[in-house]
Amino acid sequence: MFKNLTEIFTNLADSAVASIENRIFREATLPNIMEVIYKDSTQEQGPWVAGGMGRQLAVDPTCQQFSDIDVWFNNAKSYEHCMLRLNNNFGHTMYETFSSPNAKTYQVGDHKVQLIRRAYYDNLDAVFEQFDFTCCQVAVDKNFYIHGPGIEDARAFKLKVNRLDKRGFLARYAKYVGYGYTMPNEVFLNIIDDEEINYEFDTESLGY
Repeated sequence: MFKNLTEIFTNLADSAVASIENRIFREATLPNIMEVIYKDSTQEQGPWVAGGMGRQLAVDPTCQQFSDIDVWFNNAKSYEHCMLRLNNNFGHTMYETFSSPNAKTYQVGDHKVQLIRRAYYDNLDAVFEQFDFTCCQVAVDKNFYIHGPGIEDARAFKLKVNRLDKRGFLARYAKYVGYGYTMPNEVFLNIIDDEEINYEFDTESLGY
């Protein structure tokens, strides 16, 4: 029998710690992470991995190290379920590194996973439409096959605007020039001639 509340709460805390310690977590390999992200998913309902990882695989199909894994959702419930799945499977090697209205970023083993929450999308085509540059319009399925309208531009290192993001254009442009992508000079000059272009590099605008 417990003698007081302190003893009761101490026992509960010890039980909780023991429960966590006894859980069996999965190794945070890239295939395991992708499998967990896509568990019970459909092409129509998501979630979808698209953006930088797809672009990198378009350039180098053997790539195993990615700057990040961007995950997009069709509603808040899907977002929350994916976050819980990742935690339940990789909780011992998963921790949050950054949070903003745009996304929550986690380090899962050696891999950076961004769960995008700034908006939700009806389908993968809607995800493609919101990318600023066409080279980002590449999705990756759980078997690491890529598809999407941006594959050719990604492979050709063409920096072509799909949707002009005036707030983040210059920061994003600099980022992709650093990757080796090029945009015709006259196109670039026409864009920055817009008085609404933001000349301050906002770190949040470097997402996608």
